[in-house]
Amino acid sequence: MIALGGAVGSVLRHLITQASILIPGGSGALGTTACNLIGCAAIGAVFEYVSTTETLPESYQLAIRVGLLGGLTTFSTFALESLLLSENGRWGLSTLYVLANLILGWLAIMATMSLVRSWTA
Repeated sequence: MIALGGAVGSVLRHLITQASILIPGGSGALGTTACNLIGCAAIGAVFEYVSTTETLPESYQLAIRVGLLGGLTTFSTFALESLLLSENGRWGLSTLYVLANLILGWLAIMATMSLVRSWTA
C-alpha cells in the first residue's frame, strides 16, 4: 500500500512540476512549492480526520501519509533548490522560497485541520 501510494505521489509531483514550468515565468521551484503546500494541507486534513473519527485503518493511513504524500512532497528537492538559488547569488529569492514553503505549509496544515475539525465536530 505504501509503495503504491508512493508511486502515485511521485507521478503527481512530476506532473505538477511539469505544469508549473509551462506557466509564463514558472519554474520547477513553483511546482515544488505547490507540491509541498498540497502535501501539507492534505496531511493536516488526514491527521485531523483520523484523530477525531478513528475510522481509517492504519494501512490506509500509512498508504496516504507515508506513500502518497511522501511521494508527492519534495522536501529534499526543496532544500537543494534553495541551496542552488543562494549559491547563484539569489539570496533574496532563496530566502523567500524557504519562508514561503515553511510559513505557507504551516498555515495550510493549520487551516485544513481547522476545517476538518469543523466538519467532524
